[in-house]
Amino acid sequence: MPVFKLRRITTRRALALILIAAVALTTYIVATNLPSQGITIRFEIYEDGRRITDIFTRSDVIAAVFIRAITPDGEVPVFVGQTRGAVHVPAAKLGPIAKNWTDIQRGRGNDPERFFTALIVSVAVVNKTSGKLILYATYFVDYPPAKIARGDTEVIYTLHIAKKRSETRGYVVKVDREEKGSPLLGYGFAALSPPYTEPPKDVWCEVVSPEIPSYICWYRKAWIGVENLTAVFPSSYFAVYNGKTYMKVPVIMAVNNFTASGSIEITISMLQTAAKFSVSAVLAVPADKGPSISLAGRSWGGELYYMGNSIFLGPTRSGWIWIYGRPVFASYDVYYEAPGWREYWGEENYFYIADIYVSNMIIISDKDFVLPAEIINFFYEGVTKQGPLTISGTALDDGKLDPGEYLYFSQLFSYYDKCGADFEVGIPVGAIIVAALTKNVQLTLATAAIKALEVSLSVEGANVYINGNIYNYGDHPDVPNDMNIAEYIVVAVGRYNYTAKDFWGNTCTYDVPAGLYIESR
Repeated sequence: MPVFKLRRITTRRALALILIAAVALTTYIVATNLPSQGITIRFEIYEDGRRITDIFTRSDVIAAVFIRAITPDGEVPVFVGQTRGAVHVPAAKLGPIAKNWTDIQRGRGNDPERFFTALIVSVAVVNKTSGKLILYATYFVDYPPAKIARGDTEVIYTLHIAKKRSETRGYVVKVDREEKGSPLLGYGFAALSPPYTEPPKDVWCEVVSPEIPSYICWYRKAWIGVENLTAVFPSSYFAVYNGKTYMKVPVIMAVNNFTASGSIEITISMLQTAAKFSVSAVLAVPADKGPSISLAGRSWGGELYYMGNSIFLGPTRSGWIWIYGRPVFASYDVYYEAPGWREYWGEENYFYIADIYVSNMIIISDKDFVLPAEIINFFYEGVTKQGPLTISGTALDDGKLDPGEYLYFSQLFSYYDKCGADFEVGIPVGAIIVAALTKNVQLTLATAAIKALEVSLSVEGANVYINGNIYNYGDHPDVPNDMNIAEYIVVAVGRYNYTAKDFWGNTCTYDVPAGLYIESR
């Protein structure tokens, strides 16, 4: 018997009264053109490149939406219900979560007005007569918590979701956004208390047909956050800031392999600009030819952040640069249920970083000259090394990096981003999470696929990228036994391709450099 959260079937009379009140309120809002404080999400569906205009008005079709809000610790369910093309999450519902975020940012000396977090939105469209799934999609919709905490703004998103006729999995190919300021006064919220930790494993269902009881249900079977990881990794991997535990998350891992080698330096920086610094989420679902893996929106980010670090490696040296983050993995089974009939729609797994530690707009990072053994062991199993690389129009156009030459990150990113998916530095969250999974949880998704998953650390903006480079010093005067010789660059990428789709449902596949792992030889 399905367990209901956030929605219960009541008496017919109560439903009628609620419906009348809802219609009256909707009529008032439309008549006065007042925005409804909070977040509104609209859905536009495309099949084989054609917009389906009647999908939400057909009497034989029903759609259910399940929304979770990311908190600094993970996620909180905030909505489950039906939709006829749009849903609204009121500021009163998101307010405590939004206020918690703004208080944290302000306490760190950051500007909460320039910060964003996300809602995790899943939508299922089903033929309620046959019970057959028409479309399923999940996306991370980023929103400004400071505006929601003030209660004076409605943010409206339109998710354009495309698929092929022969498929049920939909992909968000475009997001439109607009904001409406409210003439109503804002109002205050109490912060989340006590601090939110691991979500309880539970079930969320939505009614498809009350006449013949049937439901769409989300069963959460696994959730892993930082608190689960402290039992797996050494204590040196963690730091506590303002009462919260953060883990060292690799951004760059590098090895200068051989004795007969020059000295190399790898630099990464993100300057204070009007561009948005962000971390992408990753969605992985089983498919006929292995998991279908895609970037699925932004989970965390903001403007005017700064980050900078570098690592210098002589012959036979290795090292890594990290940031402090709170990685999260969640896994759901999705079912259609009716009397005497239960159909499994699939497994949904997603990875994201719920929070990154930032102080006074500076992303805290550091480096070490010993690779993280517990991460790297799983990492190697989930990647393929590509190279030596030859990239035309760069210092590697001849296949080698000579002394005094640079390979810029922007050149490396554009070489791999063949689909225009806007990813930059891969962060190997999969290799981190799988260490906990192997000790705690058995999943149907192959662990090799999980190891191959990376989220993306990016800068959004026209022609603005995370700055950085690989530089071959050759024979550096301060390093004994290095040589004035060329270096050959090898990059590790995930074993599974990522997918990007267009309005027609056509798939473009690409590789993502994993944690920007670099070998020189």
